[in-house]
Amino acid sequence: MEWMPYPPEQKYDGGCKVAWHFYADRADAEACAEAAKHNAIIQEGRGFDFGYCAPGMIDGGPEAREDGLWRVCVP
Repeated sequence: MEWMPYPPEQKYDGGCKVAWHFYADRADAEACAEAAKHNAIIQEGRGFDFGYCAPGMIDGGPEAREDGLWRVCVP
């Protein structure tokens, strides 16, 4: 199984177990989420634990975030 690339993000925030990519376009966020779910399966197979974080989860958007960006959790 090969690692799937993410669409270029508008903003990035890194954490200790996951990172977050931010997108202005919902379609890019959804493409990133699908890649993140795929890549998380690879990482889990290597024994990685994401704790309470859920790679592939999308939140935010124009009505939820001040900056209007969609936020995607990535491994």
